[in-house]
Amino acid sequence: MVGLHGLGGVGKTTLAKSVGNQLRQQKIFDKVGIATVSQDPDIIKVQGELAKSLGWALNEKDEKERADRLRLMFSESKSSKILVILDDVWKPLDSEKKLGITVGGRDNCCKILLTTRKKSVCDSLGCDTQIQLSTLTPEEGLALLRKNAGIDVNDSTLNDVSKEVAGECKGLPLAIEAVGSALRGKGFNEWNLALHNLKAAKLYAIEGIDEENLDVYGCLKFSYDNLNDDNSKLCLLSCSLFPEDYEINLEDLVGYAVGLTWYQAESIENTRSLLCGTIEGLKAASLLLNTGNDRSVKMHDIVRDVAIWIGSEVLVEKKFFSKVGIGLAERAMEEGLEQYRGISVMGNKEEELPSRLVCPNLHILRLDNTLYGYKLQVPENFFEGMPALKVVTIIGGVLSLKSLRFLANNLRVLKLIRCYLSGTSFLGELKRLELLYLQSSPIEIPEELSDELGRLKLLYIDTGSVSPITIKKLEEFYGRIKNWEVEGMSSEESNARHDELNSQADGSVVCLPKDFTFPKLQMYIMGKGEEVVYKMEDGSQRKSLIIKNDPPEVTSLGIFSALYQELEILYLSGIIGCYNIVPSIDERGLNELTCLSVKKCKELECIMDASKSPHGKSLSRLAKLSMWELPELKWIWKAPAQHVISLQTLTKLNVHRCNKLTYIFTLSQARSLEQLKSLNVSECERLECIVEAKFDHNEGEISVGDGSTMLALPLLRKLTLRNLPELISFCSENYYSTWPALEELLLRHCPNLTVSSTELGANLQYLEEVCSFVFTFFLFLQFYSK
Repeated sequence: MVGLHGLGGVGKTTLAKSVGNQLRQQKIFDKVGIATVSQDPDIIKVQGELAKSLGWALNEKDEKERADRLRLMFSESKSSKILVILDDVWKPLDSEKKLGITVGGRDNCCKILLTTRKKSVCDSLGCDTQIQLSTLTPEEGLALLRKNAGIDVNDSTLNDVSKEVAGECKGLPLAIEAVGSALRGKGFNEWNLALHNLKAAKLYAIEGIDEENLDVYGCLKFSYDNLNDDNSKLCLLSCSLFPEDYEINLEDLVGYAVGLTWYQAESIENTRSLLCGTIEGLKAASLLLNTGNDRSVKMHDIVRDVAIWIGSEVLVEKKFFSKVGIGLAERAMEEGLEQYRGISVMGNKEEELPSRLVCPNLHILRLDNTLYGYKLQVPENFFEGMPALKVVTIIGGVLSLKSLRFLANNLRVLKLIRCYLSGTSFLGELKRLELLYLQSSPIEIPEELSDELGRLKLLYIDTGSVSPITIKKLEEFYGRIKNWEVEGMSSEESNARHDELNSQADGSVVCLPKDFTFPKLQMYIMGKGEEVVYKMEDGSQRKSLIIKNDPPEVTSLGIFSALYQELEILYLSGIIGCYNIVPSIDERGLNELTCLSVKKCKELECIMDASKSPHGKSLSRLAKLSMWELPELKWIWKAPAQHVISLQTLTKLNVHRCNKLTYIFTLSQARSLEQLKSLNVSECERLECIVEAKFDHNEGEISVGDGSTMLALPLLRKLTLRNLPELISFCSENYYSTWPALEELLLRHCPNLTVSSTELGANLQYLEEVCSFVFTFFLFLQFYSK
């Protein structure tokens, strides 16, 4: 076991991750796992992070069972060399008993690298090697400051003052980056003022920070003070309400922005865009961190410590309180909660909430019960003393929605996750509610609530059902509606459809009026709970319509007509009654669509049908197209010979199990594929060629020496052709294609496509040239003869 210790913000995590990556790349270790332990460890979360980083499935819910499972997986991996990085350890932890990590013994090849602020932790755990990560030298600190501040190497006017400012940062990279970012583009006078403020910035009594190091963290207070606007400060303080090392979902912050009216925005999407700008500014100020996912951010634990201190000790009228362990009653008895605007408590043991709290100025309340097997009981009168509440989040609770009646005048955002709910009818009393999230919290929303929820702009419901309600201001819907019916369909037809589809055992049906529309709707995601969560968090909800029916069922897509004109992403799965996308779904042509995915729509015959009426600009911005398991699909683009369909924006195409397709593109369509970079075609039983030339011989053809005609795909980099028993060639009719940018080729189970063909041989030469100059080249060839 190796222990890496040093000040918070000195770069321990960054160094540990970098070392882990290098050791894996150099094959010194076969696998590298990492988990963040933090000050108040959530063992189940730590176990989950570790298993995920090692590529192991961990489905057990109980902490001990998970540890046993991990211990077994480590034991079964004795032949592999595994490095486990335990980051941000605050106190001795029995890694074998709690986490299931087996270290030591002749046959065990698992090693641990831990990071901690305290040398005493390394001593207590008996680390074989201890490494202290020191702060930067004055020269290194000055260089980093000048880099982050963007000071020109030839600019000498700031030499002296920048040295003094760097000195105030005491060589701590986190502080240097924050101060440098705050001073980027500033002149001499601003630097002098900053130096004065840094010297005056004194912090006191911050939990987890030794007294002798408090002055260093004053640099972060300086960076906070220099934020350009109040929204940035509020956003940063709001991020401190989440647990340590937590990946903060953008949608949580959207809830705060809407509930507290950070912006004067016309829609949720506008709010989301403005919030993204605020977050980018905080990242640029080194106060928030990237997660590798543009739908979430993280906060360095030191920045969080300082933000909590600012929110609880510095601000007088807008105090924030964040604590692990419920402890609300104790806090109320000690100092009162009258001045607090934001409270966040995370329960890591079985506790009870007080029956009532007096928090007359509270705007944000977050109750997060981290124990999956325990539900936090919310008393019926708990909210009585919180009339100003605007945003409420409860995770892992049991409550009657009747308890929210005290919040009727102000509550704008309600988020309930893993909750047991009753008293659904009381939702109607929340007249000002704009955002309602119901995640893993089964509930039925009755029809009579449509008028009461007239201000609702976003509805998320992944378990339960929604009756046929009309919400005129609804902009975004994420959820699941089972067994759709369209009002006006005959009962015989309806029953026949339901018999055919084997409707759900509970018989639940949602009737949608024939002329039903969502006039304000911008985003709509519908599917299973996990599908909804994934789609919502991966950023694909921007101007989106995502419907997944499993099993397939009749779905009236006409109700979304107001959405189609600006739709950017369309995902359809299990739709019955749809024969083409254009013009059936939208006669105007889905001209803003950039991503289209169609799966298991068993009656679909073509994507775009221009055989009867021209749709020259239809799908004119389409960049990604995926088609999976479409048994009746005969054409992707169906049009008369004289009608040219341009695909000049298409970059990626996936076709899988479309067994009636005999070709993908006509020649004229293929000539417009100037941007195509990836083509993946698999398991299409009747496919004979990718490009069919017999339908349209056009002018401008380029002939080659043997009389054949060339078609160039200039940007194609990845080509995959798998399990295509009837595939003869890429192009038909004595044409052949060139792929000068090709980097990866996979051919598998294409018995009629021979390696000796002129077309393939010429393109293998391109691949050979690429291989000579590009080191990131891959070639996979598997040929099977009859």
